[in-house]
Amino acid sequence: MTKKISRKTKMNKKGDKLLSVYWFLILVIVATGIVLMVNVFYGNPYDVREIESALLANKVADCIYYGGEVNPEIFSVQGVFKESFRDGFMEDCSLNFDVQGDFVQVPYYIEVDFFSGINSKKSEFNITEGNNNLKPDCKIEVADSSKLAKCTDKSFFMRTKNGGVYFVKLLTIISKTNENTN
Repeated sequence: MTKKISRKTKMNKKGDKLLSVYWFLILVIVATGIVLMVNVFYGNPYDVREIESALLANKVADCIYYGGEVNPEIFSVQGVFKESFRDGFMEDCSLNFDVQGDFVQVPYYIEVDFFSGINSKKSEFNITEGNNNLKPDCKIEVADSSKLAKCTDKSFFMRTKNGGVYFVKLLTIISKTNENTN
């Protein structure tokens, strides 16, 4: 009987060696798969500048005209645009362009033009905030625009309490090319 036990022991050792090679091979395959998946997921940054620009445009539009109501800070009692709204635009709309990081200039720009309902050639009131140097990037058409700022144009009509109608043209620009592109 002792001979049979020793034969089984030899067979088990061969099986253990064979299984350990397969086990090691499976571990290498799984580890390689995990490394490749992490690299694919984190390898390229997501460029969210277009979405950020659209969100900024929506925030500014809601500050000016929300739920069918014009912001009462825009017009005086006589129906004239208030210069104080232009001066306090950032605070009134709860916007903050103070950024952290290696920015030489502010990576944001907002431009709001108010046109009389009929006369869409000459702006009656204009608000601009941020880095005006980003504006030319909106007009450039190139194949690889990843290094250019992203622009969002938005326009809408608003009706005042006095019955006046204004066409509001809104432009928001987000630069942040270093954070969103390689």
